[in-house]
Amino acid sequence: MRILFIVLLAGLMQGCIAPQHANLDAFYAHQPRSIVVVPVVNESPEVTANSVFITSITQPLAERGYYVFPVYLTDMILRDFGLVEAGHVHQLPAERFYELFGADAVLFITIKDWSTKYLVLASSVVVSMEYVLKDTRTGQVLWKNDQGYVHSSGGSDLITMTVSAAINALMTDYLPLARQANFLAFLPPKGIPAGPYHPEYQQDKDKF
Repeated sequence: MRILFIVLLAGLMQGCIAPQHANLDAFYAHQPRSIVVVPVVNESPEVTANSVFITSITQPLAERGYYVFPVYLTDMILRDFGLVEAGHVHQLPAERFYELFGADAVLFITIKDWSTKYLVLASSVVVSMEYVLKDTRTGQVLWKNDQGYVHSSGGSDLITMTVSAAINALMTDYLPLARQANFLAFLPPKGIPAGPYHPEYQQDKDKF
């Protein structure tokens, strides 16, 4: 009985803990209006993860009120300068991206996990990313976040679970999960404030 009470008390205290908020002092000091997203570093074993993920990043950023440089055009320009490997691009000084694109900020993204995990007949599709936004004039980190998303499948019926696991093994669509993770990453309380092309621009500080 005492153990049960302690568990319930711990759960109650955890529920009262305020959500984590991002430190946005540097962000508000620089107020970026445009963002260039550079090629993604893929640390997962799935070789197609970066090419799939990059198609999901523009919309959530644009909907937060920022001008986002076209990702494929960005990739082409970097390649013209001999910058083919994402790892090399991420090592460049942030100021270099102001020289190349004139963007106010550069967003570096690293894919940490992009996999399907199996447990008996159920499965979970997992995506996890690290985001770092830097000012292109000073190189200062304006914002950073880690965001993941998990979709689990399975059911009480044995046949249904078997079929579901088999389908997931053959064909997994990660794109909707990546989109969802991106939307969550940029929204309050840990995301980025609304940009100049959003109706809540400079009016949403209380959400962070």
